[in-house]
Amino acid sequence: MSESNFESYPSLFRPPPNSPIQESNTDKTEPLLLDAAIPVIDYFKCITTTTTTTNQDVDYDDDKSICRNLIGEACRDWGLFRLVNHEIPVPLLNQIQEHAKKLFSLPYETKKALFSSSNNNIVSPISYFWGTPALTPSGAALAQKRGPQENNQSLQWMEGFNVSLAQLSHLHYQDLLLENFRCLLEEYGKQQARLATEIFKVLGSDLKLEPLQCQSYLSVATGLLRVYRYPRCFEPERTWGIDVHTDSSVLSIIHQDDVGGLQVYKDHQWLDVKPLSNTLIVNIGDMLQAMSDDSYMSVKHRVKVNKLKERISIGYFVFPAEDAVIQSSKYNPFTYADFRAQVQHDLKTVCLKTGLQKFKLPIKSLN
Repeated sequence: MSESNFESYPSLFRPPPNSPIQESNTDKTEPLLLDAAIPVIDYFKCITTTTTTTNQDVDYDDDKSICRNLIGEACRDWGLFRLVNHEIPVPLLNQIQEHAKKLFSLPYETKKALFSSSNNNIVSPISYFWGTPALTPSGAALAQKRGPQENNQSLQWMEGFNVSLAQLSHLHYQDLLLENFRCLLEEYGKQQARLATEIFKVLGSDLKLEPLQCQSYLSVATGLLRVYRYPRCFEPERTWGIDVHTDSSVLSIIHQDDVGGLQVYKDHQWLDVKPLSNTLIVNIGDMLQAMSDDSYMSVKHRVKVNKLKERISIGYFVFPAEDAVIQSSKYNPFTYADFRAQVQHDLKTVCLKTGLQKFKLPIKSLN
């Protein structure tokens, strides 16, 4: 894929006619603000139990206990951690990246037609969106209130595919590229559901959640994927790939390519999350913050754009069951359906996600 395939960009992302185009330099990288020393968690050590070999018993219990404690500490101190030894096959990660690049490089109108959020009133499991990550439950871009100063600078410099994993197995394409992409996403979704379930078991134990709470507080049936492309931007200082936000999920698991751009907010400063090969970034979402009585913090993050390079990232997001009532000493009882409806209302009316604040108990009620 050519980095200068501007016909694949939405029209508002294309450079002005006759403007000088600086070709991408694959060896050039932008300097980091501060490289975030994100906690590193070894997934293998977290799930491995005592194993018997032909010569001796190998006891992993100490490593397992230490690793699980580290996850809890990372969620309290950072709101995210880097996951290694996650057991997702490297070829699967590479193939999804390559297929995503090919599909994103298609002409804009072609992508729009292939991945319409609905066709003949049938909601598609894969939809195409751009300019905003705020989507309706069907996967279409959410129509938001526009202020008097609205202009192209307010666009978020990204495009993506929204993938509903629960419905993906019912979809089949005749086109080989599309069908292969669908199969890869389906397998990747299963791998991510495995990771999220095991990680949530650890966190549920740390938070002393009841078994029935754990079952309803994280529902793999709600899992979705977002495959993002952040196009080259010729005035990167004037916009963001995705602006400052927290995720509405229980857990989000991000795989990024080697370009970089993800930043997290900690200790009153923004830190770059350096891409490292074959690692994943796991971050806490709003739902888990509420479940933890604010012990875990839903981390603020954003994505900067690059003048010379495009960036691909893949996010897995998982939520509670729609009707699961989240009980917390810091919030009024609410369901994820309640929370989502409030967020969509706020985005439509004030163009701002207020998140958990709308459900927060008054301070006097916390005593």
